[in-house]
Amino acid sequence: MTTVVPVARPGALALGRVAAVLVATSAVVHVLQADTASLAGLLMPVMAVACLPCAWHLWRAPTPAVWGMTAALDAGMILVHATLMAGGGMAMHHGAAGPGTLAWAGLVLAGAQLALAALAAVAAVPRAGTR
Repeated sequence: MTTVVPVARPGALALGRVAAVLVATSAVVHVLQADTASLAGLLMPVMAVACLPCAWHLWRAPTPAVWGMTAALDAGMILVHATLMAGGGMAMHHGAAGPGTLAWAGLVLAGAQLALAALAAVAAVPRAGTR
């Protein structure tokens, strides 16, 4: 049996690896927010595990499909983080008057990942006159 492994464009591998490191960092941020005092805190390690397949695929073969999934998840994370930080749901802080540092870190990481996905999408578009 033969396995087909998608091949990324040459310059895409470095960009994918940067994104993979950001995704892994996001997973660490989620683990650091684990807390047994709330349902949201209990879900943080689960969300961290959910990040790992994207990190793996971005590291190994950052194809357009992988970038598309990453961008969709990042957009969703930004929406959820922004909603929660605005006070529309589970607490994103522990006794502070506003969102904690880790919540801001998550928002920044998701934004950076989304920006890299956009950059990868632009880089994947063939330029006029090239094949």
